[in-house]
Amino acid sequence: MVVAIATSGFVPHAQAQTAADKAAAEGLFDQGRASMQEGDFAKACGLLERSQHIDPAVGTLLYLAECYEKNGRTASAWATFREAADAAAAAREPQRARTGRDRAQRLEPLLSRLTIQVAPETQQLAGLTVDRRDKTIQVALFNVPVPTDPGEYAIKASAPGYESWSSTVTVPERAGRVSITIPALRKSSEPEKAVPAAVATPPAPGSVGEAGPKREGTSGPAVDLSTPPAETSTSGQRTMGLVVGAAGIVAVGVGSYFGVRAFSKYGEAKNHCPDVSCNDADGPALTAEARNAATAANIAFGIGLVALAGGVVLYLTAPSTTGTAHVGSLKAQAGPGSITLGGSF
Repeated sequence: MVVAIATSGFVPHAQAQTAADKAAAEGLFDQGRASMQEGDFAKACGLLERSQHIDPAVGTLLYLAECYEKNGRTASAWATFREAADAAAAAREPQRARTGRDRAQRLEPLLSRLTIQVAPETQQLAGLTVDRRDKTIQVALFNVPVPTDPGEYAIKASAPGYESWSSTVTVPERAGRVSITIPALRKSSEPEKAVPAAVATPPAPGSVGEAGPKREGTSGPAVDLSTPPAETSTSGQRTMGLVVGAAGIVAVGVGSYFGVRAFSKYGEAKNHCPDVSCNDADGPALTAEARNAATAANIAFGIGLVALAGGVVLYLTAPSTTGTAHVGSLKAQAGPGSITLGGSF
C-alpha cells in the first residue's frame, strides 16, 4: 500500500506536474530575488524555500544558499551549497557544481557547532526525549558537534516518571564551539496515576446466565466487546459480525490518520534534508517520526481489513435456524505502535 512505500527513506522532491505549478514556482523565485535585492533576507529565504519545494531546481538552491548566508544562517547556507553542488553534478552542470563546492568550502571554517552532552544514566531512561527548539534530537546526535545556525536555542529533556530539565544555549556567529550538558534526571515526586478497575454490573433478574463474561488482565487498556449467548444463532452471529466490522472501520480510520501523519513528517524532513547527505540535525529525527507513523498505519490498516472481512463473513454465514448458541467474544487492545484484536468463537 502507499504508506508502506513511504517508509523506504528519503525520496526526491516531487517535480511540478502542471504548468500552474511551474508558474507559481517561478513567481515565488522572482519575488524571492526581489526581496534579496531589497535586503529583506528573512522574507526572501521563505519565498525561495517555497519555490524549491514546488519545483526543485539547481539555480533556486544556489540562490537559497546565498540567502541563508546573507541572513546569518551559516550552517544552513553551507549545507544548501553542498546540496546544490551534488544536484548540479547529477545534472551535468559542472560550472554550478564547482560554484556550490567553492562556496561551501569558504563557509566551512566559519561554522559554529553545538554539542548536546547527555549523561550516560539519562541516555538509558526509557522514553527519553531531547528537544531543541521543540524539535526532537535523534539519539545518534547526542555528544556530537553538529553545525548549527547562530542564535539562542532552548534545550529540553524529559522521560516518563522523571522531572523535566530545560536550559538555553547561545550559538555564536562565527566558528564557535558550544556545549551543553543534560544532567541525570531526578525522579518525579508525583505518584503515577492508577488506572481505575472496571466494575462488573450484575445481571438483571430473569436474564440468561448468572454472570457476564470476565475481563482478562492485560498490559494496556482493553475494550471488552463480548456478545452474550444469543437466543438464536442467527441474531447472535449477525450481531458479532456487525461488532467485528465496526472495529475494522475504526482500525482503518486510525490507519488513515497515521498515514497522513507519515506523509506530513516526510515533507517536513525534506524541507530540512532535501538531499541524501544531510547535515541538519532535525532531518533524521523527522524521518524517524515519519517511519513510526507509517508503521502504525500499516498495522492499523491490516487489522482493519481483516476485521472488516471477518465481520462480513460472520454476518453472511449466520444460520437461519433458531436455537441457543454461544457466539463468543472479541477483545480490542491498543498499545504503543500497535492495535490488537482477539477473542474466542
